Amino acid sequence: MACRRVLGAALAALVLGGAAACGTTEQVYTTPQPSASSSATTSSVTAAAEKNAVLQLQDWLAEPQTGTLTYNTVQVTSGGAINVMSILSGPFDPGSGQATLTGSIETLGSGSTTQGSSSALEYGGKVYTSIPATLQTGDRVGKLWEAAPVDSTWGTGAKFSGWWTVLSSVKQVQADGVASLGGVTVDMFSAFPDLSTVKGVPRALLASEPIKKAGTTKVEVDVYTAMGSGALVRVTYRLGLPVQIDAAATAKSSAGYEVDLSGFGQATASATPTPTGTAASTPDAATLAKETGDVDLAALLPF
Repeated sequence: MACRRVLGAALAALVLGGAAACGTTEQVYTTPQPSASSSATTSSVTAAAEKNAVLQLQDWLAEPQTGTLTYNTVQVTSGGAINVMSILSGPFDPGSGQATLTGSIETLGSGSTTQGSSSALEYGGKVYTSIPATLQTGDRVGKLWEAAPVDSTWGTGAKFSGWWTVLSSVKQVQADGVASLGGVTVDMFSAFPDLSTVKGVPRALLASEPIKKAGTTKVEVDVYTAMGSGALVRVTYRLGLPVQIDAAATAKSSAGYEVDLSGFGQATASATPTPTGTAASTPDAATLAKETGDVDLAALLPF
């Protein structure tokens, strides 16, 4: 009887040991790894999309269409105590060098925020910006506009600004995933040129006020294309601080700028800004202040 018990125990141990060796007493889960072929396919699709984004940008620069221009900036002033954010948007025509922009100015200071309206008009090589009613005092009574030359930061004989040169220098981008623009999902691509190393960028642009206040010559260029068709949807260039009302100045930067170009072929510079003027007519000389206008906006315009 003892021999049978020993033999039975030995057989049981042998069976259990064999089962454990075969892995029947434990389940192991592993994460599926993409095959080399699927990774290669993904890489080739991304590379093709990046190449298309560059081609779409360069094609538009070669034959620019009308569209909508949006200018955003935040300025940190008075030692960081006051933030001023401007948003201007409207139709533009690079062929004629015209733009009609309207928007708002938001001021954050002493724990409170105030808002006001603003307008800008580009025509005949100048950009006219409206003067808020609260600033129409003293020798500015009755003065509705200030003017600044647009081409003061351009190269000699140039047709467009140095920003056109910067955008033209973008020959390679990296895919940054997808983004939502107006509720539409688009593919986003980015490049990071440095103004100081881009051949042909005018010295006047490098020495301009917005570059000084941004505290950097490094620019982010974002190219957005439609999913599926790959058509160009928007082009953005930005530098300096993030454009948001609560931005904080750094040791080098007291301002941030962003220019968006979109709606290609869907807009014309014919809207009327407040308080007066159209893209086909400059403001009356009697309404112009003697002081130079918004040199930052003038330097950031692409045409």
